[in-house]
Amino acid sequence: MVTVSDPAATPQMSILFVCTGNICRSPIGERVLAGLAGRAGVPVRSASAGVGALNGQPIHPHASAVLVENGYDDTGFESRYLRPPMLAESDLVLCMSREHRAAAQQMAPARWKRVFTLTEFAALCDLGALPEIIAGRGRLDPNSHLLDIVDPMGRPREDFDRVFAEVEPKVAAVVAWLAAPGAKRAGQSSAAQASAAPARTQPTGESR
Repeated sequence: MVTVSDPAATPQMSILFVCTGNICRSPIGERVLAGLAGRAGVPVRSASAGVGALNGQPIHPHASAVLVENGYDDTGFESRYLRPPMLAESDLVLCMSREHRAAAQQMAPARWKRVFTLTEFAALCDLGALPEIIAGRGRLDPNSHLLDIVDPMGRPREDFDRVFAEVEPKVAAVVAWLAAPGAKRAGQSSAAQASAAPARTQPTGESR
């Protein structure tokens, strides 16, 4: 998990990326968000977990290499198994596939509206504040295979480059949305609003 905070900025939003093993796709999302948000001075709490993850595993070597080669931090990462409290603590959950979205929504039904695929949310960012994005999600086919970022696990390094090429611009769209005026982020949880205490950028590996 990585926290990027500015004492003079608005409260952090907590964003959780979800994939299967939490060693390939979702760590890339987590670290790209932390990197881009840090460069833009946007406060955010970026984390990730996996629906089938083992706690405490290192990031996949190819995912690590892709991050480093593109200027992102890969240090201190440890995988986490997705648990309901993680979903409850997150303002926004961005999944790498429809399967992960379904698993997260089933795990925390009360939070289902805040769970999207990354591709889905990036396509809806221009609708405005989070409530408007939630209301407008019907504009996309929720069952389209185009919402999935295919798992590179067990595949050549080129597949990890493909994942990065898909993830980075979509996360950049999320950062642009976060950087927009405060109304864009309406709908933050009370936990996020209470997390405005100053903090430095700190890559940490947390097993829960």
